[in-house]
Amino acid sequence: MDSEKATLSLTVWHLIFLDRDPDRVKLPVLDEDFKPLFSVNVIFPKSGDTVNLGNKIKPEAVSSPPDLFVHAVRNHFSDPTPTIGGNVSYTFSLTDPDATSRSDPAMAEMCHWLVTGLTLDEGSKDHMVRLPGSTDSIADAFQARDSKLQGAGHNSNVKELMPYYAPAPPPKTGYHRYVFVLLASNSDDDEPKKPKERPHWGYGTVGKGVRDWAKDNGLTPVGANFFYAENKEQ
Repeated sequence: MDSEKATLSLTVWHLIFLDRDPDRVKLPVLDEDFKPLFSVNVIFPKSGDTVNLGNKIKPEAVSSPPDLFVHAVRNHFSDPTPTIGGNVSYTFSLTDPDATSRSDPAMAEMCHWLVTGLTLDEGSKDHMVRLPGSTDSIADAFQARDSKLQGAGHNSNVKELMPYYAPAPPPKTGYHRYVFVLLASNSDDDEPKKPKERPHWGYGTVGKGVRDWAKDNGLTPVGANFFYAENKEQ
């Protein structure tokens, strides 16, 4: 993704997810003043589907973990273009603010994935991250196509705090939003703590989720993306 497309994506993200979503106040995943610094590009190797700021993807296409591509962009939120710091640790998460359904989010937010200990090459603007469980085929193809991509290998310090729990919306619950959030550490403190359980991210309160968990663990959102999925039985 080039800089112009990435900038557009972040602008579209801000409009669609924050400004046009009627449920954002009821079930906020991110603070309203969230300012993305990175474009988070997510590709599911099994199907080749790409997460594109609210596109629709079938549940069977997301049964295995995706590949992650991070791009630092210059936009109206950040000037100059941010670069990736070598001493910063990143955490990648996937959450469902619509569990069990958007009309009855009794289990929201639901934690579907939580990976910590990600590090990116210092000074780079583009980075490819192979996450636990992802395949090498798509990552290798991107590496061959774009020699400027950094970080072809798996991070040795990566740890799955919560293993990948494939999105599987229950029948007759409509479309669910599945939101990926990239978080950056604010200090050199110990690694983030694992949530006690997936529903409500362990807080036991409807609507609690990744935003609360990030704040409690000293993490700041720096990028996000999301898609919709629904059960074929409606």
